[in-house]
Amino acid sequence: MKNEYLDTLGLQPGATKAEVKAAYRRLSKIHHPDISKDPNAKEKFIEINEAYNFLTKVGPTPHQETVSYNYNPYVSEYDQWRKEARRRAWQKAKEQERMQQEMIVKILKGFNVVALLIFLTNVVLIVDYILPKKEETQEILSIYRVYESGRHSKKTYRYDEIHFETVTMLFDRGEVTTLKDLGPTGRVVTTRLFHTPIAAYISIAGNEERHEQIYSIYRVFGFLIPAILLFLALYRYAVTSLDPKLTLALFLLAFFMIQLWILLLD
Repeated sequence: MKNEYLDTLGLQPGATKAEVKAAYRRLSKIHHPDISKDPNAKEKFIEINEAYNFLTKVGPTPHQETVSYNYNPYVSEYDQWRKEARRRAWQKAKEQERMQQEMIVKILKGFNVVALLIFLTNVVLIVDYILPKKEETQEILSIYRVYESGRHSKKTYRYDEIHFETVTMLFDRGEVTTLKDLGPTGRVVTTRLFHTPIAAYISIAGNEERHEQIYSIYRVFGFLIPAILLFLALYRYAVTSLDPKLTLALFLLAFFMIQLWILLLD
């Protein structure tokens, strides 16, 4: 198969690169537009340069005359540009990934202080729950039926609320408001450290009854404490990859915010 680049330089299949360079130097002098008076010298000079660039970059045809390069300089240039674009895109992606990993490391480094605070808070909560409870007699200031808006703006009877001197306690609906002959005072049971209401002893017709607080960080939301301690253990000892570690940190932060909100309500 004929190879036009070898023919342009007057070479045979199997020509060496040294022969290609020698032919190029000889022909470029003859057909240089500034030297040759041939009106087609410029086009011929361009063909010589194209043949030279191809044969020196890709290489002369081997000793099999049936080999052809099927070379298109424009396609080759585009392929080279595309490879370079892919390389730059890969480098940019790697750089973005590196910056993202560095940012996660900084976030987790700051979260380690928060994790210590979360751990200490939950240890104190456990101690608070274990310690003997505090009981004191307080005056009952008021009792309410609490309604909340439900579907179609209808109010729903949710729970009973008793206001003592220092705490407000919530009970199941009808548990307190239906009682008659309530005494003016009640014994309020709270934790020692956070003063979280646990129960109240209310005098009813001379008999004392215990009524449990329905919402508290220890009763309804008590599962948060073991869940947080478990996540802290996984965060500290089990998970090493940055992305899962960041996910655990976000869960811990969310649970801790819920705990703080409940403590403020109590």
